[in-house]
This record gives sequence, C-alpha cells and structure tokens, in this order.
Amino acid sequence: MSDILRLLVRMFAIAFGFFIGCLAAGLAYAFLARLIRPEDFGRFSDVELTVTLVIGLIGVASLFARAALLPAFIIIAIFEFWRRRDWLSHALAGGAIALAAASMPFATGSAASIEPTQLIAIHAACGIIGASIYWLFAGRNAGRWLPSERQSRSDLTET
Repeated sequence: MSDILRLLVRMFAIAFGFFIGCLAAGLAYAFLARLIRPEDFGRFSDVELTVTLVIGLIGVASLFARAALLPAFIIIAIFEFWRRRDWLSHALAGGAIALAAASMPFATGSAASIEPTQLIAIHAACGIIGASIYWLFAGRNAGRWLPSERQSRSDLTET
C-alpha cells in the first residue's frame, strides 16, 4: 500500500475513533449527570424514547466534540509521532482534556443542580471513557503508519 493511502486510512481511523469516543463520552455524561433517569424509560413509548435518546446523545456528543476537538487532535498528533500506544496515556490525556474543556465558559450550565466537585468527577470520567473508546478504535495502532516503524517490521520478517 502506498504511503499516501496508508496515511489517508490512518486519518479516517483517527476521525472515526474520535467520533465514537465522543459518542461514548456523551452517553456516559447523559447517564452520570442524570440527564436521563431510569424512571424515564417507563413514561415514554419505545419510539419516542429511542428518538429522544438518539437526538440527546448526538447533541451531548457534539458538545463534547466541539469542546475537545482542537486539544484532542493536538494530543493525538503528539501520540502518533511518539508512537504512544498504551491505554493509560490515552485515558489520562482524555481526562485532562475533559477537565480543561469543562473549565471553558461554553461547557458549563448543562447540569445546574450538580455540585461542582461532582461535576468535575463526571467530566473527568467522561473524558477517560471517551479516550478509552478512542484507544480501542485508533489509539492502539498509533504511529504504525510511520516509515521507520514499517521498515523495522519488514526487516524482522525478512531475517
């Protein structure tokens, strides 16, 4: 496979992993911040509940994506070039990005009835969950597209 095609596939994997990670973080936030309560499941019809969950999940995930896009892609680029493939680095970076994004003015006000310390814990947990899902889809292969990595693997298989 050519280098350009390999890079395009990797960029698609990164974008897809980020999208899935934001969906997971949004789902975790919806349940942890009690935007969705278990008693809501009995009050609505199945179709109405499904539409509400999907629209709400996409809305919350888009807020996470908007708040974390630039810092997350900077961290992803650093991890790609340093070949950081471990889960712990991704999880800690996700928690840090979520805490930094939560301190921005446009990220507050979504859960006014929650104590500030609990809100900090919820944001950190959602960042860790989102980063862990990103790691499952894209982070485990960070830096494998780089030329020196491919050359060292091909040298090992030839001998």
